[in-house]
Amino acid sequence: MQIHLDVSGLDGDPREVAAGETIFREYDMGAEMYVVLEGEVELTLGGTVVEMLGRGDPFGEMALIDQAPRAATATAKTACKLAVLPEKRFLFLVQTRPHFALDIMKVMAERLRAMNAKA
Repeated sequence: MQIHLDVSGLDGDPREVAAGETIFREYDMGAEMYVVLEGEVELTLGGTVVEMLGRGDPFGEMALIDQAPRAATATAKTACKLAVLPEKRFLFLVQTRPHFALDIMKVMAERLRAMNAKA
Protein backbone atom coordinates (compact mmCIF):
# COMPACT_ATOMS: atom_id res chain seq x y z
CA MET A 1 0.00 0.00 0.00
CA GLN A 2 1.56 3.28 -1.11
CA ILE A 3 -0.02 6.54 0.12
CA HIS A 4 0.25 9.50 -2.25
CA LEU A 5 -0.78 13.03 -1.42
CA ASP A 6 -3.06 15.00 -3.67
CA VAL A 7 -0.55 17.44 -5.19
CA SER A 8 -3.15 19.86 -6.52
CA GLY A 9 -2.57 23.26 -5.00
CA LEU A 10 0.86 22.34 -3.61
CA ASP A 11 2.91 23.39 -6.63
CA GLY A 12 2.84 27.17 -6.05
CA ASP A 13 6.61 27.69 -6.03
CA PRO A 14 8.23 24.33 -6.82
CA ARG A 15 11.91 23.61 -6.29
CA GLU A 16 13.77 22.19 -9.29
CA VAL A 17 16.45 19.67 -8.33
CA ALA A 18 19.05 18.13 -10.66
CA ALA A 19 19.67 14.38 -10.74
CA GLY A 20 22.20 13.48 -8.05
CA GLU A 21 21.59 16.62 -5.99
CA THR A 22 21.20 16.19 -2.23
CA ILE A 23 17.94 17.69 -0.99
CA PHE A 24 18.81 17.23 2.68
CA ARG A 25 21.17 15.09 4.73
CA GLU A 26 20.65 12.78 7.66
CA TYR A 27 21.00 14.77 10.93
CA ASP A 28 20.30 18.17 9.28
CA MET A 29 17.66 20.26 11.02
CA GLY A 30 14.58 20.73 8.87
CA ALA A 31 12.23 23.66 8.45
CA GLU A 32 10.21 22.28 5.52
CA MET A 33 8.83 19.10 4.03
CA TYR A 34 8.51 18.16 0.37
CA VAL A 35 6.15 16.42 -2.01
CA VAL A 36 7.45 14.96 -5.27
CA LEU A 37 5.67 16.62 -8.20
CA GLU A 38 7.90 15.11 -10.91
CA GLY A 39 10.86 12.71 -10.86
CA GLU A 40 12.21 10.27 -8.30
CA VAL A 41 13.82 10.82 -4.90
CA GLU A 42 15.92 8.26 -3.05
CA LEU A 43 15.91 8.10 0.76
CA THR A 44 18.99 6.59 2.39
CA LEU A 45 19.78 5.77 5.98
CA GLY A 46 23.44 5.28 6.81
CA GLY A 47 24.18 4.99 3.09
CA THR A 48 21.58 2.23 2.52
CA VAL A 49 18.60 2.92 0.24
CA VAL A 50 15.43 2.56 2.30
CA GLU A 51 12.84 3.98 -0.08
CA MET A 52 12.32 5.32 -3.60
CA LEU A 53 9.73 8.09 -3.94
CA GLY A 54 7.76 9.31 -6.93
CA ARG A 55 4.88 11.64 -7.81
CA GLY A 56 2.69 12.46 -4.83
CA ASP A 57 5.07 11.04 -2.24
CA PRO A 58 5.79 13.30 0.76
CA PHE A 59 9.06 13.30 2.66
CA GLY A 60 10.79 15.33 5.36
CA GLU A 61 7.62 15.61 7.43
CA MET A 62 9.07 14.06 10.59
CA ALA A 63 11.37 17.02 11.20
CA LEU A 64 8.32 19.30 11.29
CA ILE A 65 6.40 17.07 13.65
CA ASP A 66 9.04 16.34 16.27
CA GLN A 67 11.54 19.20 15.73
CA ALA A 68 14.36 16.62 15.63
CA PRO A 69 17.13 16.29 13.01
CA ARG A 70 16.43 14.57 9.70
CA ALA A 71 16.25 10.78 9.98
CA ALA A 72 17.52 10.11 6.44
CA THR A 73 19.27 11.64 3.46
CA ALA A 74 17.13 12.60 0.45
CA THR A 75 18.78 12.66 -2.98
CA ALA A 76 17.24 13.32 -6.39
CA LYS A 77 17.55 10.07 -8.35
CA THR A 78 16.36 11.91 -11.47
CA ALA A 79 15.72 15.57 -12.23
CA CYS A 80 12.85 16.53 -9.92
CA LYS A 81 10.27 19.15 -9.28
CA LEU A 82 9.33 19.33 -5.60
CA ALA A 83 6.58 21.14 -3.75
CA VAL A 84 8.15 22.80 -0.71
CA LEU A 85 5.97 23.15 2.37
CA PRO A 86 7.55 25.35 5.05
CA GLU A 87 6.62 24.53 8.63
CA LYS A 88 4.01 27.32 8.81
CA ARG A 89 2.21 26.03 5.67
CA PHE A 90 2.44 22.43 6.93
CA LEU A 91 0.79 23.41 10.22
CA PHE A 92 -1.90 25.37 8.35
CA LEU A 93 -2.68 22.32 6.19
CA VAL A 94 -2.80 20.03 9.22
CA GLN A 95 -5.26 22.40 10.94
CA THR A 96 -7.50 23.12 7.94
CA ARG A 97 -7.39 19.86 5.96
CA PRO A 98 -7.97 16.87 8.24
CA HIS A 99 -7.40 14.47 5.33
CA PHE A 100 -3.93 15.96 4.78
CA ALA A 101 -3.01 15.24 8.41
CA LEU A 102 -4.44 11.73 8.17
CA ASP A 103 -2.52 11.06 4.94
CA ILE A 104 0.73 12.18 6.58
CA MET A 105 0.05 9.84 9.51
CA LYS A 106 -0.64 6.98 7.09
CA VAL A 107 2.66 7.62 5.28
CA MET A 108 4.57 7.61 8.56
CA ALA A 109 2.82 4.42 9.75
CA GLU A 110 3.54 2.71 6.41
CA ARG A 111 7.22 3.64 6.61
CA LEU A 112 7.47 2.45 10.22
CA ARG A 113 5.88 -0.90 9.34
CA ALA A 114 8.23 -1.32 6.37
CA MET A 115 11.28 -0.57 8.53
CA ASN A 116 10.09 -2.99 11.22
CA ALA A 117 9.57 -5.70 8.60
CA LYS A 118 13.20 -5.27 7.47
CA ALA A 119 14.56 -5.50 11.03
